[in-house]
Parts: sequence; structure tokens; C-alpha cells
Amino acid sequence: AKGLLLSAIQDENPVIFVEHKLLYRTKGHVPEEMYTIPLSQSNVVREGQHLTVVATSVMVRRALEAADILAQEGIEIEIIDPRTLMPLDEKPIVESVKKTGKAMVIHEAVKTGGYGGEIVSRIVESDAFGYLEAPVRRLAGLDIPIPYNRTLEANTVPQVQNIVDEARKLVKGDY
Repeated sequence: AKGLLLSAIQDENPVIFVEHKLLYRTKGHVPEEMYTIPLSQSNVVREGQHLTVVATSVMVRRALEAADILAQEGIEIEIIDPRTLMPLDEKPIVESVKKTGKAMVIHEAVKTGGYGGEIVSRIVESDAFGYLEAPVRRLAGLDIPIPYNRTLEANTVPQVQNIVDEARKLVKGDY
């Protein structure tokens, strides 16, 4: 996040920088020196061969947890974090889908009108379309306001088990 935030500050154009509250307590190494990450560069977070998963923010963390569970079953998912939605670096997404033949887009936003629909459109409008072995799956929040209560919230946005279940279906051809 630090490198992206510094890039956003330095950019001459208006930038909307969205931080997820659940990531505030995340621990990990952050270099002390100044560094930037290009605003238009996707990150392949984990490589895999059976399914391409596109996710951002806290959904990347959940996808990584799901990937660990699926790996125990021999299912290797590739996780791509676009980092920025505009401009969207779709090349790594397209190349990954061409490799795996299957794709799932995960986002916390509501399904209707959420950015996941745009990413799905980019996949099916690209030359990856001919490589698809299954419909592109979109796992998103329910089309309702997110409740304040944590238990209710957990039932409205994708959780690790939802990702595991949908990934299994896609990989096994049960869609």
C-alpha cells in the first residue's frame, strides 16, 4: 500500500485511493525507504495452473487463504491483484486466463454495478475468450447495504469458504 499511496500522491492526475479497514492491522515488512509502484501495474500474487482468480484489497488475503486450502487438494489457483482499476492492467489477467482456461473475479462490492463486471467484460472481450473452458465466475457482495453487525456482514460479502467452494466447482466442471 505504501508504494501505491506514494505513487498516487506524486501523480499529476486526480486519484482516488481506497483503503480497506480490515487491512489496517495487517503485519508485514514495509521498507523504510521511499519507493513507488506504478499505478497501472497488476501483481501476480500467487502462480497456479487450474484457475485464475482476480481480486483486490482484503479479497486478495481471502483468496490466498483459500489457495492454501485448495493446494492441499491439488488445486493450484493463480491470484492476480490489479492494484488499480483505472487504468486497468489487463494483460496479466488475460495471459493467466489463457493459461488456466478458467477465471473467477472476487470483490466485496455489490454484484450489480460492481467493478467485477468490468473485469469479466475485459476477459470475455479479449483473445482469452477462446481459451475459456467454463463461464467466468463472479463472486461478489449481495445486492444489499453491508450491515454493521459483523455476523451479518460476513454473510453478505465473500468469505474464504465461499471462494474455496466456487473454485472447486469451476475446476471440477460443476458450474
